[in-house]
Amino acid sequence: MRYALLLILLPSMAAAQPEIRLNKVFYKVAGHTMEDLWADVMLKTPVEQNGRKFAAFTRWHVSWRFWWQYDGKACDISKVETKLDVTYTLPQIDRSSGMPDGVIDRWEQYYSALFEHEQGHKDFGARASSEIAEKISQMGPRENCSLLETDANEIGKQVIERYTALEKEYDRSTNHGMNTGAVFSLNDQSR
Repeated sequence: MRYALLLILLPSMAAAQPEIRLNKVFYKVAGHTMEDLWADVMLKTPVEQNGRKFAAFTRWHVSWRFWWQYDGKACDISKVETKLDVTYTLPQIDRSSGMPDGVIDRWEQYYSALFEHEQGHKDFGARASSEIAEKISQMGPRENCSLLETDANEIGKQVIERYTALEKEYDRSTNHGMNTGAVFSLNDQSR
């Protein structure tokens, strides 16, 4: 009987999984050679940071809500929910443009590595969302609910700041995905 009780209680102790909402925004690109295709990406990309253009971008935003209970002496968290909104901005080839098979094949290899890199950005948001839920739910009681609310929101802000810094390091260490295969090589003469 002791084991059955444990199995019933464990799911209620686990932190709730964040709600994740994904959105993809595409911009169309075309070209008959890889040089033309890459030039079109750099012409049409809406992604620019610090004067540099990039083929793709992932924006994530974590929001959190929490509920508390006041027992007359202290205020304690009773429930936490987080939501993660992710928007990918990505290039999409115009297949109706008569693009040669070799260029399409190379594009698909590049795009796969590019999207994998962008999913890495999303993963930082997902980890931040889960960590916020966990840390707020485990923060312990405060003497009043106003202090509890302030401290819980500060926890959320600190987690976001840390994951934002980690995400910048991710781009630096991968050279924005180039070190992990997100390179559209113009040296390959596939036509």
